[in-house]
This record gives sequence, structure tokens and C-alpha cells, in this order.
Amino acid sequence: MKSTITIFLLLISTLSFSQKNDFKFGKPSEDNISLISVPFDKNADAVILYEEGTMDLLPANYRLEVKRRIKILTEEGVKQSIIKLNYYSKNKDESISGIKGNTINNVNGEMVITPIDSKEVFDVNINELYSAKTFTFPNVKVGSIIEYTYVKNSQHNFSIDAWNFQHDIPTIFSEFNLNNSTYGGYSIITIGDDLNTKYRSKKDNTSKWILNNIKSFNDLKYVYNPEDQSERIKLQADNYHTDGGTKNTFEAWKKLINDLNNEYISNRNNSFVKDIAKSIPDGKDEEETLKNIINYVDSNVKWNHFYSIVPRLTNRALVSEKLGNTADLNLLLNELLLAKGFKSHLVLYSTRDHGQLRIGYPFINQFNSVMTVVELKNGLPIILDASKLNREQINYGPLEAFNYYGVILKKGDANFVKLAQRLSSYESVMNYQFLKDKIILNRQDSFNGYFYNKNAQDEDVLKYYLTESLDTQFDIDDQTKLTYKSDKYVKSYKSENKIVNAPFYTFISPLREFLKQYTFDDKNRERNIEFNFPYLFNINTKFKIPEGYEIVLDDKFKAHHKSDLGLEYYQDVKLKDNQVTIIYQFILPEGVFEVNKYGKLKSFFDQIRVESNKEVLMKKK
Repeated sequence: MKSTITIFLLLISTLSFSQKNDFKFGKPSEDNISLISVPFDKNADAVILYEEGTMDLLPANYRLEVKRRIKILTEEGVKQSIIKLNYYSKNKDESISGIKGNTINNVNGEMVITPIDSKEVFDVNINELYSAKTFTFPNVKVGSIIEYTYVKNSQHNFSIDAWNFQHDIPTIFSEFNLNNSTYGGYSIITIGDDLNTKYRSKKDNTSKWILNNIKSFNDLKYVYNPEDQSERIKLQADNYHTDGGTKNTFEAWKKLINDLNNEYISNRNNSFVKDIAKSIPDGKDEEETLKNIINYVDSNVKWNHFYSIVPRLTNRALVSEKLGNTADLNLLLNELLLAKGFKSHLVLYSTRDHGQLRIGYPFINQFNSVMTVVELKNGLPIILDASKLNREQINYGPLEAFNYYGVILKKGDANFVKLAQRLSSYESVMNYQFLKDKIILNRQDSFNGYFYNKNAQDEDVLKYYLTESLDTQFDIDDQTKLTYKSDKYVKSYKSENKIVNAPFYTFISPLREFLKQYTFDDKNRERNIEFNFPYLFNINTKFKIPEGYEIVLDDKFKAHHKSDLGLEYYQDVKLKDNQVTIIYQFILPEGVFEVNKYGKLKSFFDQIRVESNKEVLMKKK
């Protein structure tokens, strides 16, 4: 083995908790039986008591034997009794065998063991590449212990997801053993704070790794994909083997991309696409023409909800069948753009749910989808996904596409491109009127980018990010539908409150609840900080002071915090001619910050959370 590549991830676990670490099938320990909760994760519905993986890595394949024991702690935890073991089934390159399992219940002090029935183990097809062995443990209830073993054999020993120490439930003990009998070199990619802290000083020939007391990966914060960045080990061959020889990384990428590009060439129908392009009207400018092309694709073909990097249909067949995968749809969109004179490329990428691309390792299955990137004459790149087109906001590609890097699909050297997000903006004006018999609120919000959620209910669209400023309940009386105008989505409503002549009224920051989520508790953060998207807030609360009341102005209310990272927060109160305006502005300029910025981010957000707790008081004289 050669050098160990370390990628550090979050794990918060400072408590010491252990049990006897053994696995005698059908014989749980007394500690296993008596366990009713997890000290380092009190809300756990189930816990992995013990798991062990032993991998024999051979020149042409590998064999992984897995043993696992789980304790069910709540009714919700019973779901853990449904097991699904995925494997790559195309060309029978992988298989899972030797499945055995038991449900163990304590009945009146006696252990009652119910084995799983081999006839109840099913082979289920997931898609054209993957299948799964599925089975459900019998007689499972709160307090049950379930245990199982299996063996996975695989011909894929170039890039291996070797072992996961961290799961969607906590784990008390996890062990991985590696027996490497290959002739070539392998890099061991260790991912996770605990894993790297414990084994940092070990030699590269480490063959056993053990972790204890691991919380669920769902506890990881500021990550696009918690499972992808959980505590785990990957194995990567140091060279790409092909045609009886070896190639370096970028030679390998070049061959992989060229081979895949040939799949696209065979599905193009140039004359057919040119005829369609002629039927799409040119606009008064290139942006209007681009919208016309988008409208055509969005109106005539739909996504079948299958991600793919390989087109299944020709352009002609797609238009005829009207349903295709992401590769089919984006191939058509790209061809239409080229036919209309645009500079356009297809770009392979990995969605956030699929995991982060590792450029150093030429493995085509790292990608799961393709997008279209078109460059306007002003040099502005626009990211499009033909499976998720937004006819209004063409400048904002699907959020899941922004996952660091993609690679342009064309012959020649591999050309990796960074996928940068655009800033989303949110403006809100809350205007209060204090009348004799009621208080009226007229609120109007306008926003763009990823503040827009097409799946949100219309009546809830304004409650997700901002609360109302006056700290009292209002009943909505009249509201408009969400509309799109002047490059922003706009919604307004009028609401009323019958509480009048109160001794005082408190105005809070509409960002208070939103900012509460930004806590930074990592002790040894060693990975990038990933925010969902960059944004700008601009909020004004306005009202005229009613007769008999006054504003209590606090000199400490005004705040202006700036960071050299580009973050900025501002709040202030303006009083003129008995009219009050409370102003809040906040900008998060980037979606991703490097790990060495963690301390500065923590300091900044700690400050502005405090500022957002300050209030403006209007009271009777």
C-alpha cells in the first residue's frame, strides 16, 4: 500500500461507552440483553451493538464477510428489521450469498431465537445496474436483538467502498479487517474525524481499524450528503488498469470520458434536431431565444425520474416517446442549443444525494447524471438540467447540481469545471397600522433563486424563512397568489389582530428563528463547511407610532458586523416624523467555505445570533 489519503469529517462523541466486543452467533452478551438506551445518543430508536467486516482483497476481485448485531429500542426502531443489501448486478459482477440471521427475544428470562427463513430472502431489481437482497426479521418488537451475516463477492476492485463505521443509527462497536493479497498498490482513503485522529500516526500497512461509540451520520452538520461524508474507508487502486497495461489518472479520465462520449454520438440525429430547431422561433435577443428552446423541451418531453449518464434513446425516439432519463433529455436540449447557434456543453456531475466527486480517482460510477451548460455572448454560463427546467428562473440550475465539480463530456483531455452557485435574494416589507379597533399588517415579500420552492404550499411559502416582526398572532384576511414579475417571485397578504391598546408591543427580528439553526459545535472540524446556497436578506418593518405610545430606543440595538469572508449583517432603527423603520440586512456570499474558515464562521454567527435576539419596544407613555 502507498500513502494514506485523509479526509476529515465531523463526529461528536466524547462519552465513553463500551460493551463486550464479541460475536457468537445466537449468543448475545448480558450487556446486549440489558441495554435499553444509548448513553451517547439518548434519542436513538435502535443501535448497532457490534459489527465486523473482513475483506480479502485479491488481484482480480474481493470478498467481504459481514457480521452485524442490532438492538431495537423503540417502536420506530422496528423499521431496522427490514434489511436491504445492494450490489452491482450487471454482468453478474457482484453477488451476495451466505445470508443467515436471527431474531432474539427475551421471554420470561429465556432467550427465544427465531431464524430467518431462506425462502423469505428475495432478490429485487433496483435498476439496470443494481439489485438488492432483501429480507425482514420475524417476531421483532421493542427489546428484540437482530443479527445477521453475509458475504459479498465483487469483480470491482479498482475503487471500493470498503467499510462504513457510521450509519443512520448509532454504533457501539465497529471493526474492519483488510487482508491485501494484490500485486499493485492501493491507497486507503480514511474519512472521518474519529478515524483519522485515532490512526493518524499509524503506518500505512494498517490492516485493522476499530471505532467505538459512533453517533448517527444524521447528526453531521453543514454537509451536502451526511452518508457520503460519514466515518468510512475507501480503497483505491493507485493506477487505472486497462488493455493489459496501466495509465495515470488523467489518461484514465480521458479514456473513460471519450468512451462515454461515443455513447452520445450514436444517439444524435442531426438532421432531425435541425428541423426542430427551425420550428423554434428566434427571440429579440439570445436570452429570449434560449427561453423559447427551454419552453419547447419542457413542453414536449418529460423526465422518467431515472438519473443516468448514458442516453437510452436517440433524439428522434425521445421526441416520439416523450419520456426519458436525464441523459436523454439533456442530449436533446444540448443538440437544440447547438443547432440554434449557442455555445453549449454536456457536463457529467454527481448530485448531492449521490456523493462528492473525487477527481483523483477515475471511476465513472462517481457520476450519476448530466447537465447542460450554455454560454451566452456576455460570457455568462447558465446551468440547465432538462429534467428540471424552470421557465422563469433560467439562471438558477437545480440545487442538487452544485456539488463542487463536473467534467465536460467531449473528446480530448478531461476538462473539470467548478460548479458555482448564484446568489439568491429575499426582500420583505412588513407595514403595520395601529387603528382604534385593530392592527393591520400589510406584508409583501419578493425573492428569487433557491428561496423559491415549487413544491411549497402557497399559503406557507412566506413562513419558511421569516417570521413576522410583531410578536403576536395575526389572522390572514386577504392574500395574493404567488406570481413572477421583474425577475422575482412576489407574494403579499393583509392580516389583522384585534388586540388593541396593549400596554406594550414587542417587535422581534424576522430572522431570529432562521439564525438559530447556525450553531458551530465541532471540536476538530477538518472538512469544508457546506451551506445549502448563498443568499441575501433585506427586510424592513414599518409602522407609525400611534397616539399615546412611544418607542424605547436602545443604543445597543444598532449592529453592523462584517467578516473578511464576505459575510455582513446589519440592523438599525430609523425614526422620522413619527414613522419607524426597522432594517435588517444579511449576506452569506458563498455556498462552501474551506475548513480553515470554521473559526471565523463560528465567531460571526455567534455574534449575529445575539444581535437577532434584541427587540424594539413600543409602550404606552
